[in-house]
Amino acid sequence: MDTDAIRSNGNSLTAASPHSSRQQFLRCFRPLHILSCTFALWPFAVPVNGGSVFTRWSVLYVFAIVTGYSAFHLYINYTDAYGITASEEPDENRPTSATQQQVEANFVSIVIDIYNRYSGLVLFWLLHTVALATQRSLAAIVTGVLLVDEQIVQRLSLVPNHAQWCRFICLQAAFIFLAIGVSEYHNCIMYMSDFIPASEYCIFQCFITMLTSSAVEIQYVAFVQLIKNRLQLMNELLVELTCEHISMKIINDIKNLYTHLHLLSLHINKAYGAQLIFILMTLFVTLTTLLYYCTMKLFRMLWMGRWATVSELMLTFWAVLSTLSWAFISTFRILRICNVCNSAKNESQKIGSLIHGLGWKTNCPDTKSMVRILSLQLQQQRIEFTAGGLFTIDHGLMFNIVGSLATYLLILIQFDIAQNGAKWKAEQPAANSSTTLQKLS
Repeated sequence: MDTDAIRSNGNSLTAASPHSSRQQFLRCFRPLHILSCTFALWPFAVPVNGGSVFTRWSVLYVFAIVTGYSAFHLYINYTDAYGITASEEPDENRPTSATQQQVEANFVSIVIDIYNRYSGLVLFWLLHTVALATQRSLAAIVTGVLLVDEQIVQRLSLVPNHAQWCRFICLQAAFIFLAIGVSEYHNCIMYMSDFIPASEYCIFQCFITMLTSSAVEIQYVAFVQLIKNRLQLMNELLVELTCEHISMKIINDIKNLYTHLHLLSLHINKAYGAQLIFILMTLFVTLTTLLYYCTMKLFRMLWMGRWATVSELMLTFWAVLSTLSWAFISTFRILRICNVCNSAKNESQKIGSLIHGLGWKTNCPDTKSMVRILSLQLQQQRIEFTAGGLFTIDHGLMFNIVGSLATYLLILIQFDIAQNGAKWKAEQPAANSSTTLQKLS
């Protein structure tokens, strides 16, 4: 079949050599590699020739990064004035906004505060440990992509749009980093509970951990997007096929390419399975605590609305609004992981529908036989992305997260109301009496 006559949107077709395609991909892959090396998540060179440059200096670099940040994190938490409340005398060295915070310490808020302080450090350790343990799988992913692109150029005379993929990753990374930086600057997520920090370095504690976690997510989304783009490229080619162009060779080429892409998806699941479990678990717990915090503040604002001043209500409202920005960031991070995995799975399923349609168009027995073989392969080798094999990552996971959030949120709200309901009722007479004294004076 003359594939040079077929045009595919967003991809170059012309006589591009495998070497030029390889160079384009490596050039576009460089920003992701630099980002990963900065956070010590990819401490080896790009495996261009099938192997990775992994030396003892790479291990020492990761060890130095993890040790330095761990010592900084633990020291800052140790020196924080844990438990300072707004009812105490204000300190000129403490932020003025913190002295105005109303404190409602209870068992749930104490647990949330401990989680906020140390969950990031534990996640930091886990991500780097898994990155070191799975460095062979990471190298296999890059070499697998290079092999697939080489086969696409040789068999189909197509070249994936590497520049578009690079822009997609860079824009997402810039948006995530900028959103985290702005939100962290205005409201440090580590001290969003009822305890006020005395340390001015809390922003660096949270920022480093969250950027490291986001860098792992960017790696994962980038590699899944690579599979999706190549599946989409194959689907666009199948759509352009006519009765004259259908042949056993083109079906066999797509069959072989799909096999390589399926192996690539297995390498991605192996390399990022454990990390995704930790990241999604942390995002779920963080999102639950954020929504719990916002809900209780809103309940308190509604209760205070009977007697509080407008300035007091606005102070609580802005605290809720800044917290919702963190909830939006966590939600976006979960959605983009689920969405790219679901899109790649849909593209792989679309190949089966298009292949069946081509089987009806041709009268060649050999081509029909190859179509049946490819259909059987699509059923046996399904491209799906899982978190360590525990659950599939797709749109169904988002609905499960929403249902779990509602359940745990109701439990936490009932627990909090049972502990603080009497305190809220006792505050209203005291506030009314103080208002009356002010009027009399």
